[in-house]
Amino acid sequence: MSTTTSLKEKAKALSFSTVEGCRRLLAIFTALILVSSYFAYMLACDWGKIKVNDIAFDSRGAVMQATLYTPRIVHAGDNLPAILVTHGTSCSNSTVNGVAEELASRGFVVLSLSAYGSGSSETQDVGDPRMDPSLGIYDGLQYLRTLQYIDKTRIGMVGHSQGSKNVAAAVDMDCSLYTLNDLMLNVLSETFGQSFTLEEISQDADELAARRLSADQLVHYQAIRAEKEAELANTVYAAMILGGNWGFEEKEVSVAGHTVKRTPVCNAAWQIGLFNEGRAGTGQSNLVSESMMERFQTTSPVLPEIWYNTKTYNDGQRPASEQLGDIRNISSGSDAARTVSNLVLLDSNALAQRTTHIIFTPNNTHARDYFGRDAVQHIVKYFEQVLCYNRGDLTDPATVPLDSSRLEFLMGKHLNLVALLSMCFGMLALSGILMRHKFFAVCKKEVCEPIASKKSVVFWVLGACYAAATYLTVAFVTKNGPALGFKTEWVKKFWSMDFTANIHIIFMWILAACGLVLVSIYCVYNYKKHGRNVLKELNFLTNFSHIAKYFLMAAILFFSAYGMLTVIRFFFHQDFRFWDNGVKDMLPQNFLQCLRYSIMILPTFLVGGLFVNAGRMKDMKDGPNVLVQMAISSAGLLAAYAVSYLAAYITYAQTGAAGLPCFAFVSLWPMFINLPLFVLLARFFYKQTGSVWLGAFVNTAIVCWSICSAQSSTGYYLLGSFGAKWLGIF
Repeated sequence: MSTTTSLKEKAKALSFSTVEGCRRLLAIFTALILVSSYFAYMLACDWGKIKVNDIAFDSRGAVMQATLYTPRIVHAGDNLPAILVTHGTSCSNSTVNGVAEELASRGFVVLSLSAYGSGSSETQDVGDPRMDPSLGIYDGLQYLRTLQYIDKTRIGMVGHSQGSKNVAAAVDMDCSLYTLNDLMLNVLSETFGQSFTLEEISQDADELAARRLSADQLVHYQAIRAEKEAELANTVYAAMILGGNWGFEEKEVSVAGHTVKRTPVCNAAWQIGLFNEGRAGTGQSNLVSESMMERFQTTSPVLPEIWYNTKTYNDGQRPASEQLGDIRNISSGSDAARTVSNLVLLDSNALAQRTTHIIFTPNNTHARDYFGRDAVQHIVKYFEQVLCYNRGDLTDPATVPLDSSRLEFLMGKHLNLVALLSMCFGMLALSGILMRHKFFAVCKKEVCEPIASKKSVVFWVLGACYAAATYLTVAFVTKNGPALGFKTEWVKKFWSMDFTANIHIIFMWILAACGLVLVSIYCVYNYKKHGRNVLKELNFLTNFSHIAKYFLMAAILFFSAYGMLTVIRFFFHQDFRFWDNGVKDMLPQNFLQCLRYSIMILPTFLVGGLFVNAGRMKDMKDGPNVLVQMAISSAGLLAAYAVSYLAAYITYAQTGAAGLPCFAFVSLWPMFINLPLFVLLARFFYKQTGSVWLGAFVNTAIVCWSICSAQSSTGYYLLGSFGAKWLGIF
């Protein structure tokens, strides 16, 4: 008996139902945030071996935000290879920081950059013809070159999705279309008056110069050659395209008076998941696509994870490329194997000439091309080999590289998830304390008696209808994707985030509309059958002063969470997030942007709160009942996943053919966390207040925070005027 009493007392001591319990829980969740963020940071900085700094720089009138990773101690002239990492549409550099951390742990200097209009980076003037078509990636590259401890001849770039397009654009802006041989042929033609046939421009310019120039001219030629070689060496050395099949733009150029086609001189890699749902198509389809085979200069399907050496040509007939080896057989585990394998590439001059191509097709979806273990391992392996570096130059026998299979970023990201969930539950605990303050205590309503029961056929039917509605909404949203959005110009400016925000909002609107119909049916049924007014009992209908106080409390909870984010950003450079789902620090104008988006989002959570809390059961404890509600909210999503992705995985396992999933989740993955989490918060806040309003306000704040801080707004120049920046009025 005493044991039972003791357990009850301990449970009460950690209960949301008492002030003391809420205080203890708030302390526990605060500690969890700090501890998990600390260890996530320690993993990110490789336990003190890496220095992590959040930086800002202005290149063209808009400040860009980035995270810079360097070895703990660097000096001017250290000559370290550097890599720029960037993200896709409607997210920020926090999304790809896991990739940056793994590269940094291998000794690279890494700049993880938020593109213009993304995260906390300001939007560039989109009406300016001098705007950066790479959305700031080229500007970030120029900043990287100002660092005195990097090797400017060994700079790589990697970008995911839209970021891969931006990387390709930066390569087009930075890299020469002319090979060194082309440049020297032009020097021979323009400076020394030599003329060449089309066949002769395929020959070595140095040999032609030796045969045709005098001794004095040859000295001059060699001096010019050294200048041209240095210019080429200081362009981007390697670029990796994740989740896309963008190629570097082929253009016509003149070589010694002859028009030929050239692509930018840069080592290139592509990584496209087997089940990639993006514009690029699946990994397997790219291996046999005509454009990719032309890029790799082969008439047979491209082989993944094989180094190809492509060749320049002048007569319109693409020559066959040369296969240099399998990246999986180039080991960094043994000094002898490592040195010999890299010398195979170096002796062929493929890397030095920047003519290598390689493609990876991991067993991933589009969003996992930067988050899956296989995908990140490929990224690490590629830059290790192409830049010939891993905790030291690989040609140095003293170098002890870190194996590409040694990855720790996922552990750090799960710690960020712990912090995210702790932040949400910390708001619950704080609300329990505030609700007992006399100012807010007047808003405390009586929690109504449960309405449903386990035998309530109507409840289960409506729950099944909601699951079906979720499934159909997923089908609609994934089918229409970027086409969804606002059409009227002033509306697009007032709610100015990019299309992914629209996808999330329309997903919520459709679910809210379906939920409203189902709640209405449930309200009418209960009123006629049992004489119970559901809206009144759930205190949806309440006086305005109480609603205002719920809003004020939600604002206090939001700013307390934002304050905690500020703490972990300042001390640990961490966010509340998991994968591409999370919140981060905002620009001042984003706070008013949150208010604008709340106009659309609040009604969806009011309807959701009614649906969730009307489902409380007389004959089921609250814990199991919450799980039931969470299951109902997620059932349609899980069914869509099973029909789309599990079916594709099973087909691949049986036949080896990786098909395109019928529903392209891409930007809907956060819903697997968000839907059940919002159900849980709606129920807990209702129990704290006896009303659906506070839960709706808090859930709205979280979604608006996520949209306005972690996504992107690249379509409009928000800094152009006071009205545009602060009010969305252009």
